[in-house]
Amino acid sequence: MIESMCSNMQELKQLVAFNRKKRAFQHYQINKVHGECQPFTDREYKQVKLYGKSSYSKGKKFTFNAMWRGNNEKYDLKQVKKARL
Repeated sequence: MIESMCSNMQELKQLVAFNRKKRAFQHYQINKVHGECQPFTDREYKQVKLYGKSSYSKGKKFTFNAMWRGNNEKYDLKQVKKARL
């Protein structure tokens, strides 16, 4: 796409400079309307839930419990032969 817009390096440099100025102006307008970024106030920071390392045991993964559920039954030879057929 850029190749079709620029035929030489000088035009490419001008295009990049123009795009940077356009992007900077857009940031300027956004900051003019909404204001610059500011940190949280104490009240806002207290509303954020932060989770640290917990001391209780976490749930195990699928391979530790649900995957092997139902595999602990004892099968009779008749049941195995019936299941294969």
